[in-house]
Amino acid sequence: MRPLWKLRSGQFVGWRSDDDQLYGADGAHLGYFVDEVAYTNDGRAIGELYGNQRLGRREDVIYPTGARQAPRGAKAVAAMGPMTGIPVAGWTDPEL
Repeated sequence: MRPLWKLRSGQFVGWRSDDDQLYGADGAHLGYFVDEVAYTNDGRAIGELYGNQRLGRREDVIYPTGARQAPRGAKAVAAMGPMTGIPVAGWTDPEL
């Protein structure tokens, strides 16, 4: 499991599992990844990876709709603290 933070604010988002699932800071299953793009279980694009551990949303991109997926069970995880945000032009924090 790889920890993820919001790009601009540095707020801890949760975890990307080895099988490309997205879990929140509390361990709840939030969605999944297709390559570098994260989707909710109902197929709404959340954002994409910026680097290895940041999740952001490009302002000039219309993300495609993903497939619907049944939620998975929660995982036992430990929340992590915030990191320093990175103010990248043209990117916003994902809405989670």
